[in-house]
Amino acid sequence: MFIGSSLLCALVPLLGFCLVWYRLRCLNQQVGRLEEVSVYDPLTGLRSGRLFESECSILCRGPCPVAVLLIDLDNFRRYNDGGYREEGDRAITLAARVLSEKLRRQADRIYRLHTAGDEFVLFFAVETSRDAYRQADRLREALASVNVPCSVGIAFAEGSTTRDPAQLLRLATTNKNIAKKRGGNTVYPPDEPPSSPVLAEVVEEWTPPIRLSATAAR
Repeated sequence: MFIGSSLLCALVPLLGFCLVWYRLRCLNQQVGRLEEVSVYDPLTGLRSGRLFESECSILCRGPCPVAVLLIDLDNFRRYNDGGYREEGDRAITLAARVLSEKLRRQADRIYRLHTAGDEFVLFFAVETSRDAYRQADRLREALASVNVPCSVGIAFAEGSTTRDPAQLLRLATTNKNIAKKRGGNTVYPPDEPPSSPVLAEVVEEWTPPIRLSATAAR
């Protein structure tokens, strides 16, 4: 009887510890799942748009020029005209897969924005604004080829340690809206060819006409 009581007294703290450990483990798993949802989009597996500013604020401090692209799928409502989300989800998943496959470097970032659902933000280093346009148009063509046309707004910034990701996103949004107004399936601003050089004309210095004074005229 004494031995049984002693064993029970020894087991009670152990059982309590195991119960606390189990509850903590379950809590950690729940937190991990919540963190995964906040970091990655559950539909596409892309980074969540909530990470854009925090990640890109660090990447913006480098000396290289950068570009932010806002890609908005055109006429997205047509996918859900039947009253179901399946077609829209398929279009979003397909667009995410194509964009991910077309990214050239591991350091390039792609995010899915949840404010609209059919928008993606891309962030990458570029050499020039023309390079940013070419990459944006390459992505536009890739989406158009799988029947998921889009409008793309570009925000380009030269190398600096004070670039603001939120400001770049606002500019990309403004340019995306202009691309939408232009009929969609386009990139804005466009890649304008450099103006042809103007040949310098030799202009003789103007000199006032010589006028005779009244005294000399006499």
